[in-house]
Amino acid sequence: MQTDAGAAPGTPPALDGGAFLRVRGLTKYFDITGGLVPRLLYGRKIVHAVEDVSFDLAEGETLGLVGESGSGKSTIARVIARLIPATAGEVTIDGHDVLRAGPDEMKVIRKNVQFVFQDPFSSLNPRMRIERLIGRSLTIHFKMNPAARRERVIELLEQVGLRADHIYRYPHEFSGGQRQRIAIARALASEPTMILADEPASSLDVSIQAQVLQLLDEIRQRLGLTMIFITHDLNVAEFVSDKVAVMYGGRLMELGPTEEVLQRPLHPYSQSLIEARPHFGKRERLRPLEGEPAIPINPPVGCPFAHRCPIRIDDCTKADVPFVEKSPGRKVACIRV
Repeated sequence: MQTDAGAAPGTPPALDGGAFLRVRGLTKYFDITGGLVPRLLYGRKIVHAVEDVSFDLAEGETLGLVGESGSGKSTIARVIARLIPATAGEVTIDGHDVLRAGPDEMKVIRKNVQFVFQDPFSSLNPRMRIERLIGRSLTIHFKMNPAARRERVIELLEQVGLRADHIYRYPHEFSGGQRQRIAIARALASEPTMILADEPASSLDVSIQAQVLQLLDEIRQRLGLTMIFITHDLNVAEFVSDKVAVMYGGRLMELGPTEEVLQRPLHPYSQSLIEARPHFGKRERLRPLEGEPAIPINPPVGCPFAHRCPIRIDDCTKADVPFVEKSPGRKVACIRV
C-alpha cells in the first residue's frame, strides 16, 4: 500500500490544502472471472487496474501521466471523471467530493471536468452535425437559444482553428486532426476548469500530432485550465507537463516536477523509460526494457516491477513498497532508492 512517509498505519496521507485536485488511495478492481463454473474451478480473477494511487494537482497545473499500455493511466482518468465507479479511495475537485456526489452536484462537476478521448473517429457521434455535437453542452449547461448557441459554436470552432461553415458538416467529412480539434471545441463548450486528455494525439499522423499538442497547450495556458495528460511518450510529457507521474502495474512508481523526473529519475522503471526514449538529432543506441509487462491479475505482494528490475533484492517481493517522499516534491516507490 502506498502511503506518505511517517504516517501511522491506516492513516490516509495528509491533504494539500491548496490542491485543486486531490486523489487519495484511489483503487479500481475489475472482476474478470466469468460465470459460476470458472469461479468454482479456478477461483476469482481480479484485475488490480489501479492500486492505492494518491497525488495532488494545483489549479492551472498539468500532470503528465506516463507508463506502458495497461499500466492504469486511462482507468485513473475515467474514475476521476466518474465515468466508471471506484473500488475505493477519494477524489476531490475544487472542493467537490466526486465519488460521493449526488445528481445535482455531479452536473456541476461534469460541467467543470471535460474529457478529450484518444480516438476522434469513435468519440464523435457520426449522425450529428458539428453544430449539434458542440451545441448540446451549451443547451444543457447554459440554456442557450438556437441563435446564441450557433454563434458560440462558431466562436469555439474558430478558437481551435476551424471555419464557421464547418458547423453544417458531419464528422466523417473531416480529417483525423480536424476531428480532434472538434472534440477539443466540444470539451471547451461547457467552460470547464479541468481537462482530462487521454492520449489525444496518439491516433493521428505524426505530422498532425504536434499541431494538436500545441493547440491544447495554448488553450490550457490562455484559459488557465488544470489538466491531466495521459501519454506513453516522454517527449510529449516533457512538452505539456508541469509534473510527471510514472505508472506501472496499476501503481505510482515516481512523481515529481517534469524536468527533475526526466533529467534525474529515481525509480529503476523511470530510468528504463528514459533510456528507451529516442532523442532527436543524437546517435545513441536505445536500451529497451527487457521482460514482459506486469499482468495485474491477482498480483502477488511486493513491487510490481521487481521481475524486470536490474537492482531488485529479495525484500522487493516480500511486502508492498511504500510511496514515500525522498525530497521536496519528489516521491518514489522503491526500497533501493
